[in-house]
Amino acid sequence: MALTVADHRELLIRILDDYGLAPDTLELVPDVREWCHEHGIDENSPFRQAKCLCRYVDNACHIVMLEVLTDDAIASGKSAMESRGFMSEVATLDTDTKYLVHLLLHEVACHVLNSTDQERRDKWAFERVSKYSI
Repeated sequence: MALTVADHRELLIRILDDYGLAPDTLELVPDVREWCHEHGIDENSPFRQAKCLCRYVDNACHIVMLEVLTDDAIASGKSAMESRGFMSEVATLDTDTKYLVHLLLHEVACHVLNSTDQERRDKWAFERVSKYSI
């Protein structure tokens, strides 16, 4: 199975709106690393699921996200968060939709917190997932 992100566009737009971001802030792409390379942005991970491009000078934000999240991608993302110490929090992401909500919130956190610190952004996102999850 795989999660087609566009099928959840309404939810994702609502999340963006809650943080003052326009719907076109989010761009769905087949390959995040390839998109970055095409746009002159450094990205080495072939497994990157999403990337927030923030300019703190003018508060601009653009989020690039995979258009399809495979089961392997979701499992890999959860493993990465667990390795950063979020074992019990990851257990709450018991549906693919909750994982997607966390993924977007993690990228929005870059904009809201003005931070690229992964742990800080994960913590912020986990604190808000339940607001959007069924």
